[in-house]
Amino acid sequence: MLNPPKLPIEEVVFLSTLTRSEMESRLRGLWKAGWSLGVIGSSLSPAVPKTTIHFWVRRAPDVKQLRALPLPPPKSLTTSVPTKHAPRLRSVSPGVPPELKTRLRELSALSKRYRAKTSPTSPLAQANSELTQIARQLKNRGVPTAAIAEAAGVTYRAMARRLSQ
Repeated sequence: MLNPPKLPIEEVVFLSTLTRSEMESRLRGLWKAGWSLGVIGSSLSPAVPKTTIHFWVRRAPDVKQLRALPLPPPKSLTTSVPTKHAPRLRSVSPGVPPELKTRLRELSALSKRYRAKTSPTSPLAQANSELTQIARQLKNRGVPTAAIAEAAGVTYRAMARRLSQ
């Protein structure tokens, strides 16, 4: 932040005229009004760390302030009134078609037994390559990796690894 907020000059001058216990009570009032500990501490002369201000504020009695407390700056430095953002529209990603879920489970069960030394013509190797092929087609259609992994009955990480190869 280029210009961090500070307490008004009149308030800083007023704080310098108070006794220590009065000042601590006033700082407590400022804090309860919405001023941050950092702003209060940096506004004092010399500057006081937030931790010290926090200690003072916690132990100070909560007394009624005879002088009006200044209003803290708005939380948003660009507007004084909170603005609502338009809700973001999310696209609904397609899921795994129900007819493919059972096929993915079957292929996954066979692929778990596939090893690198397995013959490329074996049913295990064919199941492994078919599972990879179906998973890539689903991913290209926009189906999330997590949905594919759930349908196949494997972990997300295992399916992500399969799709990345």
